Amino acid sequence: MNRTQRKLFTLFFVLLFFLVAPTVVLFAQGYRFNLQNNVFIYSGSITIKSWPRDINIYIDGEEQTNKHMSIINGARTVNGIKPGKYRITCSKPGYTSWEKDIEVHSGVSTEFWNVLLFPEKESFDIASYEVPGDFKQFFLSPESNDELVVFSEEEEKRNIYLLNTENNQTELIFGTEEFDFLPKEKGLNIEWNANNKKFILPMIDRETDQSNFILVNLEKEENQITVLDDFFEEQKISRARWMFNEKNQIVVLTEENNFFTFNHEEEAPVLIAENVSGFDFAEHKIYFTGLPNNIIWEIEQDNFTNKKQISNQPFPAIEGENLFEITAYDKYRIFLRSENDGSFLFNENRKKDSISILRPSEKVLGIQFSDDGKKMLCWNRHEVWYYMLRDWEIQPKRFFGDKITITRSSEPIKNVQWMDNYENIILSTDKTIKVFEADPRSYTNVSDLRTTKESIEEKDLIYNKNNQTLYYQENGEIRSLVLIKNSGFLNR
Repeated sequence: MNRTQRKLFTLFFVLLFFLVAPTVVLFAQGYRFNLQNNVFIYSGSITIKSWPRDINIYIDGEEQTNKHMSIINGARTVNGIKPGKYRITCSKPGYTSWEKDIEVHSGVSTEFWNVLLFPEKESFDIASYEVPGDFKQFFLSPESNDELVVFSEEEEKRNIYLLNTENNQTELIFGTEEFDFLPKEKGLNIEWNANNKKFILPMIDRETDQSNFILVNLEKEENQITVLDDFFEEQKISRARWMFNEKNQIVVLTEENNFFTFNHEEEAPVLIAENVSGFDFAEHKIYFTGLPNNIIWEIEQDNFTNKKQISNQPFPAIEGENLFEITAYDKYRIFLRSENDGSFLFNENRKKDSISILRPSEKVLGIQFSDDGKKMLCWNRHEVWYYMLRDWEIQPKRFFGDKITITRSSEPIKNVQWMDNYENIILSTDKTIKVFEADPRSYTNVSDLRTTKESIEEKDLIYNKNNQTLYYQENGEIRSLVLIKNSGFLNR
């Protein structure tokens, strides 16, 4: 190679450097060349946090390998995506799949923080538990994630057991031949005190055929039953609850709309207020509604004489009626439902200096607040939806007052409840257990978890967010399946 050739060769590489270097720098900074418009455009990215973590990610059917992704704190980010519309798919053999039609924008990461793939129906490891007698209902134990409280009938006796789901052993904690259990549809429930040594539940007196609230003291071997209605002479109790962290203090609402507190071991009932239509606890305070206009009041747990008015206007659709339900998240978010299922949401947003009195047009059978109070899940027999009670800045962004419909069904919907991330909802329709996502972008992903041989009735499906286990009744047995094995995944 002569001198002239060396100069030309050097000049070629210098020119090549100045042509390629800017392209490499732009590419490294996230720019991509658009052949259609012959310009560089700033790319976007997609971030996914999923369970299980080792999933396959496809964009428009093309699998994204690890060399195309960065992984930080369990979340995968695919960088360098040209702005535009794509279909993203997440899959794993033996699991349900997840899909979304999305739009990627320049300089923005499109984020999905709660992508759940569940084992396919045939892949679930299902455990079964035996209970003596004919069991009627079960509840989560207040003491252990591995225990259930089970109500069972054995000939003339009505028993309550603790069921250990680790070793399938049962422990009898209460039995009676004087009372019958209330039917589930009539409000069979159990209310534990702070140290889980006493509980209250409504039962039917066999001798009088009248419903009574009884208090059971598990620390006593004999005479462990106290009939609470006996303390109120001719008044019948409609609801009774333990007072916060007090071991013996109880609050009671009678059918005559009188609101009492009393310590069953030390004193007679003390009247808190008259003409009370409903009450609930939140943040160590009591919220109650007073007839005839159902104005909301607040009282401190240790000062029943100091009542503070929360709402300033009546709720005319339920004026003069007894409330069937009042559910309080705090003094700013309180839901009311009347005997004929008329409902209101008192929702005060102090940051926006706004008070919203929302009357859902749909018939509401039940609600559940998210733990952070930003969402309220609602349902009736054929529809599930939720309201945004506060702004939600995490993608997908949602704002105060938004209503997001989850599903409509011709089959009756039952057992609706949030999952732990409050971005997924569990419910049952006839013989199928399903999970719906709450992400309103594109369409809603739905996973069928289990199809049973018989219809799943109301209160026969319970989700325990502490161990991500679903309990349900099938063929006269209690069964369980674990939804997510590493419970640290879910984000609020």
